[in-house]
Amino acid sequence: MKREIVKINLNKIIPNKNQPRMDFYDESIKGLAESIKQNGLLQPITVRKNGDKFELIAGERRYRACLLNGDKDIEAIIMESSDDESANLALIENLQREDLNAIEQAMAMRRIMKEENITQNELAQRLGYRQSTVANKLRLLKLPEYIKQAISNGTITERHARALLNVPEERLEDVYLTITNRQYNVSKTEEYIRELTEKHKRKGVSNNLRIGINTIKEAYELCKRSGIDSDMQVSEYDDNVKIVIRMKK
Repeated sequence: MKREIVKINLNKIIPNKNQPRMDFYDESIKGLAESIKQNGLLQPITVRKNGDKFELIAGERRYRACLLNGDKDIEAIIMESSDDESANLALIENLQREDLNAIEQAMAMRRIMKEENITQNELAQRLGYRQSTVANKLRLLKLPEYIKQAISNGTITERHARALLNVPEERLEDVYLTITNRQYNVSKTEEYIRELTEKHKRKGVSNNLRIGINTIKEAYELCKRSGIDSDMQVSEYDDNVKIVIRMKK
């Protein structure tokens, strides 16, 4: 891949469609803009030609900060790269700078694996990770949207989320609310979930109760098929099972 450093008009730069980072914090950009104003741009951005424009590969925070400062031009490295190479470089640059939250990392990894038809192990080798690290990141995408959002905004950590992966689906929301409302740290969360899992295995659900639950579920599905707008939640506790069905009037 050829490289050269030039000054490019900011109006000729367009965002990278494969940018893995989704959140850009205003205060962070303002701080970087002030630093660039005082000290200059210490590291050029990286772009590639895209028609009569230049597409960002890496350095979107620096680009935004220079826009905020009202700069006309920015120093950039021009690279000749394909879409796949551009996506890889954007992901690697952000990972190396730790600019991505765990969900952004996982989504970017999944996209590259799909687009390039490569395995977890092949991606791990490219990134300098263990295969288990990539696998653990990707598992986070199986969690419900509200938990993924909590990871993205910092309400819980990646390690909290990995512990939640061990919780049965029907109890997940209750457990999530417990650990967030009580502000459990990772160690306490893991201990709490381990105890719940062990109790669940010991307690189990009797065949008669399971038949009753399935009967209610079948009735609920019949209501849904008849056009009734409704939802159902099943929560299992140590000594009871709670089923809540809501039907809109």
